[in-house]
Amino acid sequence: QSLWLKLLAVAAAGGFCFPSPLPTRRAGRQRPMAQMWEVVGGADKGGILVRDGKATASTQLPERLSTGALVEELELVNERLRYKLVTGTGPTEGWVSIKLPGKELLVKTDKHPEPAAPTGPIVVCSSLEEWLPSPHPATERCNDEWSKDCPGWPGISMEQFQENYMNNEVGERFGMKFPHNQEQLTSKQFGAEWMTKAFHASKVLPADNRVKRIVSTKQLGGGGAADKALVVVEYEKPSPDLHEKLFMKFPYPMEGARRSDRMNSSVMLQQDCMEVDALRLLEAYMPFRVTKYYFSDISSKTSNFIVLTEFVNYGDPRKPLKDFAPFEVEPPYEKFLDDEQWGDRTWEYYKEMTRATALMSGHFKAGKFGDPDELAKYFPRSGYAQAGMDDKTFQVKMKMGAEFISQVAHKLFPPDVITPAAMEEWKRTLNLANAYTGEFGYIGSMDERYQVLMHGNMNADNTYWARDGEGKLLIGVIDWGGLGISPFHQKLWWCNYAAEFHFFEEHLDELLQFWCMTYQEAGGPEVDVAFVKRFFCIAAINQCIGLLGAIPQIYRVVSKKVWPEALDRNFPKLKEHFLTRMYVQGFVLICTMIHRWQLGKMLDDAIKEYSLPAKPLTELA
Repeated sequence: QSLWLKLLAVAAAGGFCFPSPLPTRRAGRQRPMAQMWEVVGGADKGGILVRDGKATASTQLPERLSTGALVEELELVNERLRYKLVTGTGPTEGWVSIKLPGKELLVKTDKHPEPAAPTGPIVVCSSLEEWLPSPHPATERCNDEWSKDCPGWPGISMEQFQENYMNNEVGERFGMKFPHNQEQLTSKQFGAEWMTKAFHASKVLPADNRVKRIVSTKQLGGGGAADKALVVVEYEKPSPDLHEKLFMKFPYPMEGARRSDRMNSSVMLQQDCMEVDALRLLEAYMPFRVTKYYFSDISSKTSNFIVLTEFVNYGDPRKPLKDFAPFEVEPPYEKFLDDEQWGDRTWEYYKEMTRATALMSGHFKAGKFGDPDELAKYFPRSGYAQAGMDDKTFQVKMKMGAEFISQVAHKLFPPDVITPAAMEEWKRTLNLANAYTGEFGYIGSMDERYQVLMHGNMNADNTYWARDGEGKLLIGVIDWGGLGISPFHQKLWWCNYAAEFHFFEEHLDELLQFWCMTYQEAGGPEVDVAFVKRFFCIAAINQCIGLLGAIPQIYRVVSKKVWPEALDRNFPKLKEHFLTRMYVQGFVLICTMIHRWQLGKMLDDAIKEYSLPAKPLTELA
């Protein structure tokens, strides 16, 4: 003990220092950072499986870990990883497999979480001149694209599609292979290096700049035509002219719940080519704001495509609109929820959508988009149905429709619309429209004054909105699938089919008159508003006939046994499932129009006015 005290005394006098009982870190040395992993698999399934234990037989958690998510390694045992979620969606902790035979699910990465989002408002510009600049900064780029000799869409057969959809082929627009899902985008084959080459090819990225890395990708919901994702990138030389958040649109996978949607989009509709070309060629000439174009391409051998544009930073739905700053984008809006989201301001929004479609149509007629024949190469003229359904098919579908409207979903329809007499007139009206499909199609299409290039689905969910410093409402437009040349009265229906009946009663005549007036002022010819309204209503009846085929899909979401619980349109399974909501509310709107506006008599008058011969109608029960 005395020796120990002497040693302490020597130490206190500065003679020497005792080693610390525990090692200390060297000055400035940091603890090793945890290994980060990025999820690269599961893009076609909404993410990868997560289990609550190390064993692959342990309980599977109900939520998947999203593709593009970043996770921190907590423990790695062979090919099983216990993680903590850093960015993305899914369970906060769990066990995942890092690979499957021949396929990686997670890869090590040096990526780090994105910086926290700014707390203040995100404004897209500071003036009307910036909102819709003139001349447009994309003018030279669009002119260069028009100078290229790209082929029009040749069409694809079901056999060719099924044989080739899994392949990566060279695109027709830029002559390079391209990714067509999230997993491919972030793969070694593509990634930031491919994105740099693509943006150089499309001339949106200066030659002395590059995409440094793809920070993250996140699958987005909504819509029914294609998959969507948010892609966050980092540039070598950041610029206010380059968006770090990009919107990616790409085909649905050919498996699972989306298999039939993919076949419908790629083979039955074949509209993705118009989406690929719309902003590539027309961004600079649009008479309203659109999202900045970055890259797009498509393969006619596979139908695979990719579209990359500016991502719209929608506002927070919880924030009162009165608190939004000038040029701050309002929250995203949806179809068939006008009363809930717009209320007594609905006409203000519809008027701007009406103005936008009329301006675009008038500019087409005035030649501001270029030669109509050259435009038709990429945005083809639509034909019209030569005939309606055959008797047997129509009988089956009408029987199913009458049962759905008057018995199964009757609580959602106004009582006067589903009386026995009203249902008989509904049957007769659809029967007439089906019988004279070819005749009405021809009459509606024969006058060139009504043939325009126009957005075919400018509804709440295909627009974004802001106000200037004076409170004036401003429209931005997205989603260009199916853009083509066709009669505008038909497209006007599809741009307004999600409205409420009481809105139509109050504003439809005003809306159609305003459209025709704006169309003429923008360079289009004078047209007959009464003719437009007649064929607008015929388009509605034709949609009702089309909706008959959706009834089995409605029952898959809300079965006949469950329908008695649906007291109104706020029934959760109706309100939360977009397509089902669209089908059901479409039936309610059009059936109400047919009854209260006597659209059967309107068809009788049209048949007489156009001197159409009497035709036998299908016998209906």
